[in-house]
Amino acid sequence: MPMDRSLSEAGAVPARTDLMASVWHSPDYQEQLVGLVSAERMTHTPVPWWLWWNILSVDAPTVAVIWAALFARASGIRLSTAEAAVLVLAVWVIYMSDRLLDGWTARHRTALRERHFFCAGHRFVLAVLVLSAVCAIFWVTMERLQAAEVSAGVKLGLLLAAYMASIHAGRERIARFLPKELVVGFLFAAGATLPFWSRAMQFSWHAWLPWVLFGLLCSLNCMSIECWENREPGAVWKQTTHPLIRWADTHINRIAATLALAALAVYLARDSERPSGSGLLAISIGASLILLLNCGRNKVSPVALRVLADAALVLPALIALGVRG
Repeated sequence: MPMDRSLSEAGAVPARTDLMASVWHSPDYQEQLVGLVSAERMTHTPVPWWLWWNILSVDAPTVAVIWAALFARASGIRLSTAEAAVLVLAVWVIYMSDRLLDGWTARHRTALRERHFFCAGHRFVLAVLVLSAVCAIFWVTMERLQAAEVSAGVKLGLLLAAYMASIHAGRERIARFLPKELVVGFLFAAGATLPFWSRAMQFSWHAWLPWVLFGLLCSLNCMSIECWENREPGAVWKQTTHPLIRWADTHINRIAATLALAALAVYLARDSERPSGSGLLAISIGASLILLLNCGRNKVSPVALRVLADAALVLPALIALGVRG
């Protein structure tokens, strides 16, 4: 090897070393590395059985159909099999699509979780399942649901689609004005109670107040998960978050306690001749469970907290379905 060539290459070593160091410490490279490491860990590390409920996006449909059954009994309306099937499939499609889009459009890989990496690794199969579910929803809706429900469902679906498109296309702009957690909570509650409010000719506070409280409970659930996943106590936030969510992080206990007491007060003040108020008790218990989870957030992993947060909505509703009064 010629000497002049060896000397020139030797002189290039520090430059290359500096370049590699600058790339290594760059935020974009670090985020990509975290994403790759997380995906690799997800591939080779056994997933706990209790986490599949969340990874497969069946937690939200479970919450929706159980609360729909509870509100159906409280309203004196029968929740048909077709209505339950459309509700379960629609909620699953929405959540699975959102997670697929999150993995596709995410600017910060550090914000992604096990569910996102699972969706990214199986996106083709999941996309086919989502399209199949959409076809099933369309067929059942046209064949089995009432016209009022179909009209209300289309309007709510268009509103949700527009919001999701705006979130994924202009995440930062929308997040400045409207926290995703609040919107998702109330849209979720509106979807779960759609079979009832779409048929109602008029609204009384006995009917809509429990639904509003349920919307607040769902929003509390979403806000708590956002806080638990993206900020550990005493640490900085892992991604840009709406100021309202940052404020809620230090006030979750007060918010949950206020909601629990409000639901209990409405239950006690209701007319005894009205239909079952067990849904109000379920809301009160659910808010109390979220309060307890937040008190013990230092002792439980964020992944487990997310699963427990959804369980905190399912368990009270299941208990309320077995209680009359």
